[in-house]
Amino acid sequence: MGHTALQQMTALARLGGMNEGAAVTERTAMAAFAEEHGTSLLRFAYLLTSGRGAEAEDLVQTVLARMLERGVADLERPVAYARRALVNEQHTSGRREQTRRLALPRLVVDEGAVTHDPGERLDVLAALRTLGEKERAAVVLRYWADLPDDEIAETLGCARATVRSLVHRALPRLREQLDLTTTDPAGDPS
Repeated sequence: MGHTALQQMTALARLGGMNEGAAVTERTAMAAFAEEHGTSLLRFAYLLTSGRGAEAEDLVQTVLARMLERGVADLERPVAYARRALVNEQHTSGRREQTRRLALPRLVVDEGAVTHDPGERLDVLAALRTLGEKERAAVVLRYWADLPDDEIAETLGCARATVRSLVHRALPRLREQLDLTTTDPAGDPS
């Protein structure tokens, strides 16, 4: 963690009315949380933002700063809280950004990406951009984060049936965008 980020977190802790000892303890807990889950949260945010790396970094930084203000020590499930906060913040910032989208997406190389074909990765990110925010979040939570419907519903603030509906509506569009066709065992295309 850079010196500037630490200074920002100290200032945020003071704004929250913490004394210096409590602020140090909270910073330590937050630093440990960021160290352990930061990469996963950044990858999640990267997918939520359809591959816009700088926006994903800003999203994670904003959420971690808010979590520092709030405190992480008393959170029962801090990773679930962070995911929910990322989805909420993306939704809020997405409304602001709708009018300021650039014509060309910014390409950020992620060394930890699973795919070896950059063209395939760009195709998947472009296909994800065609989905609505909640549909994209549901698909990313299900297939990238590998979460069950209960946790996805909690993260998105909706019912389990809504999660299934969101994914059900999103998958045909993704298949169409990616030019994928599947065949069931009876031989009928789906």
